Amino acid sequence: MKTWKFLGFASLVVGAFVLAACNDSSEEEVQNIRIIAMNDFHGNIEVPTATNGGSVIVKESAAPINTGGAAFIASLVNQLKSSNKNSIVVAAGDNVNASPVTSTLFHQEPAIDVLNQIGLEVSSVGNHEFDLGKSELLRLQNGGCFVGGVVGTDTCLNGGTFSGAKFKYLAANVVGSDGKTLLPATYTKTFGGITVGFIGLTFKDTPSAVLPSGVAGLTFLDEVATINTYAAKLRSDGASAVVVLIHQGGQTTASSLNDKSCPGLTGAIVPIVNALSKDVDVVVSGHTHQEYVCSVNGKLLTSTGFYGSTLTSIDLTVAKSGVKSVSADNIPVINDTNKTLPTGRVALVKDPAVDATVQSYVAKAAAVKNLPVGSITATVSRALLPNTSTPTRDETAEGAMGDIMADFYFAGVPKADFAITNPGGVRADLVFQNGGVVTYGDLLTVAPFSNDLVTVDLTGAQIIRLLEQQWEKANCDAKTGVNGCGRLLQPSAQLKYSWDASKPAGASDGAGARLVPGSVTIGGVALDATKTYRIATNSFLGQGGDNFTVMKAGVNYTATGYKDIDAFVAYMKSNPKVSPPVARVTRIN
Repeated sequence: MKTWKFLGFASLVVGAFVLAACNDSSEEEVQNIRIIAMNDFHGNIEVPTATNGGSVIVKESAAPINTGGAAFIASLVNQLKSSNKNSIVVAAGDNVNASPVTSTLFHQEPAIDVLNQIGLEVSSVGNHEFDLGKSELLRLQNGGCFVGGVVGTDTCLNGGTFSGAKFKYLAANVVGSDGKTLLPATYTKTFGGITVGFIGLTFKDTPSAVLPSGVAGLTFLDEVATINTYAAKLRSDGASAVVVLIHQGGQTTASSLNDKSCPGLTGAIVPIVNALSKDVDVVVSGHTHQEYVCSVNGKLLTSTGFYGSTLTSIDLTVAKSGVKSVSADNIPVINDTNKTLPTGRVALVKDPAVDATVQSYVAKAAAVKNLPVGSITATVSRALLPNTSTPTRDETAEGAMGDIMADFYFAGVPKADFAITNPGGVRADLVFQNGGVVTYGDLLTVAPFSNDLVTVDLTGAQIIRLLEQQWEKANCDAKTGVNGCGRLLQPSAQLKYSWDASKPAGASDGAGARLVPGSVTIGGVALDATKTYRIATNSFLGQGGDNFTVMKAGVNYTATGYKDIDAFVAYMKSNPKVSPPVARVTRIN
């Protein structure tokens, strides 16, 4: 008998990660339990495209293998469940939003519907669950039509209703003004007589990664203190194992899938796991879109990458007294689009029921998704990290796609002096295909957030400060890439400047000095520190997102009433045959 409940308040791993307990007793009841984990699905119900994370490199071959697609994920889940009846499917956040067009057009209802069918049972929230604010997150959990949507057209497509997630979102470190967690903190499930407890949370700096107004009134607590508190409570209530689902992650320098040596493991998740108590056994992580199975602080630490390319199969042997052993493997979700596969690798067969659901949403989206809106002369790419197995955005660099996004912001906002966008908002490339034709779906995949375009007035001196914040401590801690560290704003053609890579990075806020003095020009004219300039941007960045706090010090913050996707469509229609632009930012030294 399997039972579960909610709590309503706020061993060394070696080799293949086998934990051995010292107090083994043959008389204890023991259960073999399988946790099937995923993270950062981002509404990718269809097979992801190769330019948007649709392949991984596995150990047997240097050739890409196409992976992902909800119907194939379902098949792998079913396979893993079939060999262990004591199974549970879990996730570490970002199930929705920043999604391809088929999920975005219908306000993430397809993603929730498909995850329900796959059998997801419990998930932490991630930062992207808060993209449209806490009320929309609660709608996705509890059901109801999208506010402002058209029933039967873009929301509540199935008989005029949307029942919400059958799986349970957890938010242990997200607390409202009443002192209660926004969603449950923990979840337990009993296999035979053995109880496993789950704690779900997102990273504490989530407010800097989402629209600030969307999380107003919420407090995001420290990850370590939250986990240790709830882990102790779960143990005292009888849990024999504790699993953390956390939307925070790291990265390794591994060049192949499932490299358990975890070379060069770094990232924000490492100090968190190092500080966790002995009450925690397993940490399922996410956020960084990286894949790993590692040992940290005597605990198993896993992540599957992103977009459903991989699942983690975690096998626990658990007695009443605790975990006796744990092992894990990351298994690629190999779909049927591969022409050839390495020896030993076999494509999955689509789950017919899930595939039928996916295709029903694809058909509903087709008319809008396939509408031509413009053309390009060549592929327009994001800034990407080199030598990675999947296209991975490099937020430390300028990219052609980001520049064009800033250009259409500028074109859509009269009387702005220049425009900027955040690199994290550039979600895909515009790929040259079908003679260069670009569809509405292509644009919405690049820019899926439906942000409002806004304007903010800053002085020239404040603009200097804004640009220095690209490499100051908060952003240097957050992102690393070909330029070392930082988060580079993507500029429109009107803004140009140079920066000096020989100058120290990671200075405290207000102490950066990487801009080359006198290099900043706006509209071809040298920046005047005393003059006021009007900046066009999106509502996320305009409210100080991604640690660009200077934006909050600006004046005359004005919402234009114009959505970014509408400005993108207008730009493409008025600029036939768009080409990758010349770079606006110059690095010296």
